Amino acid sequence: MKANGVCVAIAILIASMQPGDAQISLDMNQITCRDFLSYTPENQELVRFWLSGYYNAAANSNVLNYDQLQKNSAKVLAHCKAYGNDSLPTAIQKTAN
Repeated sequence: MKANGVCVAIAILIASMQPGDAQISLDMNQITCRDFLSYTPENQELVRFWLSGYYNAAANSNVLNYDQLQKNSAKVLAHCKAYGNDSLPTAIQKTAN
């Protein structure tokens, strides 16, 4: 019985030593509208929420207004469809009220 416990402990130790998935670095300032439009809907959602958090933090706001996020996203999306070479932050600045 003790040998089984040791085998399980060794197996867990070996499994924990396996290399993890590589982390990805992404410079949000380098994402173009064309890039953003080519992302899957899930990845677009991730970028939208990340940027919303970034801009809310810059404005010292800790509130997520989902309706406003949807309205702003629609403006940025329309801009991106017209100006694919603009960066995403440029599109956000150009569509800000």
